[in-house]
Amino acid sequence: MKKVCETCGICRPCCLASRVAGGTSIVSIICGDSETGAWNCANCWKCIEACPEGVDVYEEMIRKRREEEAPEEYRKKYESICKTGYGLPVDELNDLREMWGLKKIKLIDREKLRKLLGDDDSGDE
Repeated sequence: MKKVCETCGICRPCCLASRVAGGTSIVSIICGDSETGAWNCANCWKCIEACPEGVDVYEEMIRKRREEEAPEEYRKKYESICKTGYGLPVDELNDLREMWGLKKIKLIDREKLRKLLGDDDSGDE
């Protein structure tokens, strides 16, 4: 039997995405505080652990995402993954890692990556 949210709010303080995204997330939708925010999720699942009713937050999130249009940033990342295998532009990946104090990583050669992705087009992005 599907568990229903009792809007107790126990999940709200543990939601990382709500804190970062200005208060909207799947938790705010489930608790009835917002109509949007299903794409705002850190996938930490602390809300699931905290829920005393055992509500399937993941199921609700996927259902709601099917109703909402994906934000442009998500669509761009999806397109980048399909095209290059990376969610971030390849040229920016090591710059971003360096900015965060992480070591640079050796990226897969673009031609090899295109072959792995089944893209015969050898044109640059």
